[in-house]
Amino acid sequence: MFNSRKMNIESFDIHYNVPMKQYSAQCIDIPLKKNWSDSWCALPETFDHCLDKILQFEVRPRDVFVVTFMKCGTTWMQEAAWLLLNDLNFEKSKEKRILERSPFLDFIGLLPPGSGLELDPLKLTEQLHDPRLIKSHMPANLLPSQIWQKKQKTIYVARNVKDVIVSSFHFAQHGMWKGDSILDYVNNFINDEIHWTPFWTHIIDFWKMRNESFIFFVTYEEMIKDLPGVVRRLCQFLNKSTLTDDQLNRLVAHLSFGKMKDNRQANLTEMMKETFPDVPENFQFMRRGIVGSYRDELTPEVQAKIDSWTASILSKHGLTEKDIFGEL
Repeated sequence: MFNSRKMNIESFDIHYNVPMKQYSAQCIDIPLKKNWSDSWCALPETFDHCLDKILQFEVRPRDVFVVTFMKCGTTWMQEAAWLLLNDLNFEKSKEKRILERSPFLDFIGLLPPGSGLELDPLKLTEQLHDPRLIKSHMPANLLPSQIWQKKQKTIYVARNVKDVIVSSFHFAQHGMWKGDSILDYVNNFINDEIHWTPFWTHIIDFWKMRNESFIFFVTYEEMIKDLPGVVRRLCQFLNKSTLTDDQLNRLVAHLSFGKMKDNRQANLTEMMKETFPDVPENFQFMRRGIVGSYRDELTPEVQAKIDSWTASILSKHGLTEKDIFGEL
């Protein structure tokens, strides 16, 4: 069971198509102990009718989950993990989109009415052979409870907040959020009024659980800096055989940003345009993939505002961004 409460967003009529609510759920099996029923997450009210299905999702013994806040390198990690779980079967990866090979569980609450069952994540997961790789942007307490009960393997990818804000600003304009002012978006983001916020709670909770044996915590920045090293660690986590140098080099080349952007089965730009009517023609699911690109779009004043907000939250946990991400 979950709890929900309405949100009073001043700019709702300007920036939102669907009323937003906050959701929480208590889960006694999460290894991080806190009052989870008071840990809220912003989502459209369409989740009233499907969040229980996510929480009660039946987990199979070999399932692996990829969990992130949005625009943190999710698809990149999905492609890497899927190929490792499927013994580097590159030909098989060309047969279906990543969203079909690795369903997005939260999609059940985001699909527009009348979109059909072909993208229904619950239907897709039922049809998959083991091992299944399943994606979610949900915070810890809104993930399937069996993940925690069964200590299911979970890969978590974090990314620096300013790059996330800029990347999600461009992404959210496909219908999650209306407007063209990044300053308005920043204000909604730091006020926890954007899908899956609060951002820092999402990150901090998993960072505190990073030493659990069934959790693989990595940052987007580490993947950019040392993708071969991340892949080697991921192999160990997934109990896969060590890759040869040739296999590793081929996989890393396949996962390069240029190759991923050109890969129609991994780059979901066309699928988004086909599925969501509000997606503009110039929308790009994969844009730049550069660490620190926020500097091109956020003024120094806005950067300082985000930094101050970040420091005020992290200080309550005795943390700095450097503790989580290293030098940015």
